[in-house]
Amino acid sequence: MLKQITLAAIFALGHSTAIAGQTIKTTESERALSRLGDLRPDTVRRRLSELRPPVYQPGPVLLNEIIKRKELTVISGERVERLKAALQPALAYHERDGKLPIFVVRSEQPKAYMAERAALIITTKLMLIASEAELRGIVAHELAHEYFWEERDRAFKERDESSLREIELFCDAVAAITLKAIGDDPACYARALERMTIIGATAGNVTRSETKTHPSLEARVKFNRWLCQQLGQGAVIAGRR
Repeated sequence: MLKQITLAAIFALGHSTAIAGQTIKTTESERALSRLGDLRPDTVRRRLSELRPPVYQPGPVLLNEIIKRKELTVISGERVERLKAALQPALAYHERDGKLPIFVVRSEQPKAYMAERAALIITTKLMLIASEAELRGIVAHELAHEYFWEERDRAFKERDESSLREIELFCDAVAAITLKAIGDDPACYARALERMTIIGATAGNVTRSETKTHPSLEARVKFNRWLCQQLGQGAVIAGRR
């Protein structure tokens, strides 16, 4: 099953395929998929359970320090509370509902990120440009970083660019799988990713091209399309749990 999936990913993403007598270089997308074992729902849930680190619940001192150090302006209100409620299905899928502080901060950059595994940060700009389903996909991607948090830190320190891009693709896969599992359209993730990248590129904050830490936007969108096809064929995740 895994071999079929990863080879299909190679064909779908336009990478080199096997030629008799030649050594095949494992692609970043192939390695990202191999982290899940295969795409069957029971396999994915079991694999994520095995990878899931102990829940880290920071105290108020660390949370306040993050806000102060990053000079974040936290906002509150009814809309923020609605957003937090809308994110619960994605948080619950990763067993983080009620365990992860969420802050909405004022910023013209559309982004979300995990700050030191202590809090989920979402900007006001992202709230404005993304639907609730799209936000769940983006948040699922960020939650997926927890599964390889220490490995990602090592890759940064060692400047292991390929591993960093591979982890991003793993998180992209988890985002699509999470959306399907909770009853959303997995294509929502790619739509949000495209919009965020285009807005960020216009502002000069990000690029659509491959970087030292991220695959190109084109590669990530193509990866999502392939995953959506597999999910739509019933090869993976079905129904909210």
